[in-house]
Amino acid sequence: MASSKKRREKTKADPHRANWRGDPAETGPFISTFTFRLPFRMGISDNFEQEIAWPSEYQNPEDAQTFAKPPFVRLRLFNPTVPDRKFSPANAPAAVRRFYGSDYELGPADDVDPLLYEQWVSLETPAALLVGEDPADGAYAFHRCPSALDTYLQAFALARNDNLVRPISSRELRPIVIVGALSLSGDWTLQSPMLMHPDGKARPLSSRSAAEHAESLNRAMETMLRGNPFVRSWQWKARAERRRYEGDNADAVVSFQIAAEVLLFEVWAPLLIDEGRSTSEVLDLRRDTSFASLVKSELGQRLGGSWDMTRLRTPVGRYWNDLYQLRIQVVHSGYLPHDGDAERAEGAYEGLEKFLDERLGTKTRRYPSAVGARREVGEATRSS
Repeated sequence: MASSKKRREKTKADPHRANWRGDPAETGPFISTFTFRLPFRMGISDNFEQEIAWPSEYQNPEDAQTFAKPPFVRLRLFNPTVPDRKFSPANAPAAVRRFYGSDYELGPADDVDPLLYEQWVSLETPAALLVGEDPADGAYAFHRCPSALDTYLQAFALARNDNLVRPISSRELRPIVIVGALSLSGDWTLQSPMLMHPDGKARPLSSRSAAEHAESLNRAMETMLRGNPFVRSWQWKARAERRRYEGDNADAVVSFQIAAEVLLFEVWAPLLIDEGRSTSEVLDLRRDTSFASLVKSELGQRLGGSWDMTRLRTPVGRYWNDLYQLRIQVVHSGYLPHDGDAERAEGAYEGLEKFLDERLGTKTRRYPSAVGARREVGEATRSS
């Protein structure tokens, strides 16, 4: 009992090491199906069907007889028309009427235009475990299908030389994936709609008054116009969060690292100014100092705390491992990060930023310029 309690406490303290388990795998003589909307269109008709031979074997040899073929993932398409278009939006007349009280006609009906469609896909695979799949993974079939789809999309983009077709993240499948079961006789039943990443940021209408909005906006405008050095790091952080939400994990990782480098260099500059360095000296030092030296020595000797990159349980160590090194893999090795990578990168950045603000909080008298500029941006973003 004591060891179990210790494991729970360790998992709570370090969520990145948690070994999450869902329901056990459900198998049987049926085909698992997953239906969702693609975030782009591939430009092919919906009478298309592709069966992808999956390079594995059934764990249970009898499944080869049950499904009458080796493991596969079948891809089917459906192209329904949609009532909107970027250059002729369905709500354009309503917007003009709301603003100006005038009527605006869209012109010819868009619903007869064959170019106006969205693309849905259904992925189908045997409800049987393959070699290497975990019997404790209740989502084994779903994990298999997007992996096959990504392989297909990459091959399609290469064959068509199409830069708009790309691998997709599970975050791009929001809001739901329709999960079903197709019997071997061809009867389909709904199992459930599956919410995809319901952690997405909601955008409700604010209950604040117009005067409160104006006050906070004016404060933010003053922060911008004064050239607060930390605005740029916030902008890169916001870009990274936006890209992660959209499922662009590579861009999210790179943007979080840019935000981190901008943040740390912009902290260092006012520290030097408060020490009596001239603006030209600060510019020279920034030009001649590597980012690694900045982290290893320049900031640590001024702000205190642990800046040892090898101590992975510290904010700086986790940042160095989960974000800095990951960005190197992406940029220099062409590594394609997944959702878990982007999540760890975001956590690493947030941990670094919190640690930095805590260290600055202990140096308010020694470094008032940096502390004041950080506080100004913090107040501007909290007021939004």
